[in-house]
Amino acid sequence: MFGAIGNIAGAMLGGPVGAAVGGAVGNAIDGGGNQQQAQAFQAALQSFAMQIANDSMGEFDEAMADTEEDFA
Repeated sequence: MFGAIGNIAGAMLGGPVGAAVGGAVGNAIDGGGNQQQAQAFQAALQSFAMQIANDSMGEFDEAMADTEEDFA
């Protein structure tokens, strides 16, 4: 039950990666704490962190380009 709720909440907040993280958290709450679920959660969390880092770097690159244009 919590796995399904996690999938829905995660999808609303973070798209497909959020759904994977939400589902993994929900499944862990449901009591399925085996090694495969722990690895799936870790992989989903790493993907989510990489997505945030990539988005941040893209915004940083845009800001630097705008700054260069302002001073050129």
